[in-house]
Amino acid sequence: MNINLICHLMPWEIDYALLTFTQLKKSKYYLPSDVNITINTVLNLSSYLINWEESKLPKEYFIEKYNTLSLLLEDYKHNYRIYDGDKMYGFFDLQRDSISKETDYYLHICPDIYFSEYTLYYLIEGVNQIKNKYFVLSPQHRKLTDSSWDPTTDKNYLNIPYDKCNDISIFDIRYNNKSNDNVFIEQIEFPKFAGWFDLYSKDFYEELCPIHDDWCGYGPWDWYSMIIINYLKKYNTEIDFQQYTLRSQTIGDYWIGNWKDKNGLSGYYRDLIVKNKHSDNNSQREIFEANMELYVAKGIKMLQDKDII
Repeated sequence: MNINLICHLMPWEIDYALLTFTQLKKSKYYLPSDVNITINTVLNLSSYLINWEESKLPKEYFIEKYNTLSLLLEDYKHNYRIYDGDKMYGFFDLQRDSISKETDYYLHICPDIYFSEYTLYYLIEGVNQIKNKYFVLSPQHRKLTDSSWDPTTDKNYLNIPYDKCNDISIFDIRYNNKSNDNVFIEQIEFPKFAGWFDLYSKDFYEELCPIHDDWCGYGPWDWYSMIIINYLKKYNTEIDFQQYTLRSQTIGDYWIGNWKDKNGLSGYYRDLIVKNKHSDNNSQREIFEANMELYVAKGIKMLQDKDII
């Protein structure tokens, strides 16, 4: 089994890289010997996104830290890069660059997400139970801000009010993960995922909901994918797609709880790094969403041309 793990890092996320790489280091001890994981990371220092001349920290600080932290992943095949150009660059570009013929599954990791050192092992065990051609498998998560996330939420947190969901302690989540070994996968009726720690079948990632050639930077590929899936479910009941949630393995943001008012481990960097106006993820998202209807129409046409639908 060959898994292609993808993690995109902005400079203000560099301390989250320490936490993520540490968990991946721990995870390696539990992985089956016949599972090969290639980790693709990039530190994005694009001068299109960041005004380094006005920033109080130099890019060399982040380069040195990234190179040092990457030693934690020496037990994996780690393709680590630094993007230091002057073009728009983002997660879309890393996704496209990470496509490989040898890959069986793709796995996204958001750097500010906590996961147990057992989560990767249980995801792999879960994959062995799935027969669908197109699928997404995600761990359950802590309570989020609206009811659309409830089907994939850890049931231990469902009773928490939505406006209190960010008060949850990440250490409470960690304790519950270690004290609960009743792990299983559960089918989810309506697709709902966000790329925090999602594992995708190769056919889903490359064939059903691929990155369009003209996409660059950042945008809600997860939302685009869910629109495509819902369209297919409505007009093509034969499509072999299913989303699954891995129960008893819960992920959560590192910045919740005591850190929620400090922007976690990125706030102090954000105060020292000057971003160009067009660099904000929300701005890129707004542009992407404004073109969503066009992208979906193009995606459906692509699937029709390939005789997938």
